[in-house]
Amino acid sequence: MRHDRKTPLSPVIMSRYRIALLVCWVVAAVFEPSALVSAMASSTLDVEARDALPGFHHTDLPRYLALHMARAGLSEWRFEPTTGREVAADRVEWSFKLNPYAGGEVRSFGHRVTQDWGFGVHRPITIEARLYLNGEYQTLVEQQALVQGGPDDPGLAAAVASATRNLLGPAGAYRAIDTGAGRANRTR
Repeated sequence: MRHDRKTPLSPVIMSRYRIALLVCWVVAAVFEPSALVSAMASSTLDVEARDALPGFHHTDLPRYLALHMARAGLSEWRFEPTTGREVAADRVEWSFKLNPYAGGEVRSFGHRVTQDWGFGVHRPITIEARLYLNGEYQTLVEQQALVQGGPDDPGLAAAVASATRNLLGPAGAYRAIDTGAGRANRTR
């Protein structure tokens, strides 16, 4: 005859089970914080801007990018703007290209100043963010955005945060190529 109830575990087995759980918890509590601290220390990326963007002085753009990259909500990465020093081994290089308008450019015989944007004029741009770790190129993301330019442009801020998530986020381009060995070599 078969019983529908499971037979209770003996007190000896239950005590061993509880001891094993306690040992696992202690090991995790002891070793995990040190791994977390070393991972956090190795995930600082310098932020560089290769091109100027209307509404910014070239030296102010890395600070703006680092600020909005941090607002992307990726807790395992930290971002520091470059200060004109030598090229960092762990970095994200941003570049911006002004695109023609969707209807096509109008041929004109005068020089158009793109720095004088304003009054609600949106311009299509292509944004590229390239990731380098240990001095080696890893991957890039590219996306299109409509921006006004300048530090008060919410469209530009959203595009920078989105590109950052697409590059470094859990479903981003870096995770797609990350096999585990690359993460171990990411020490600084």
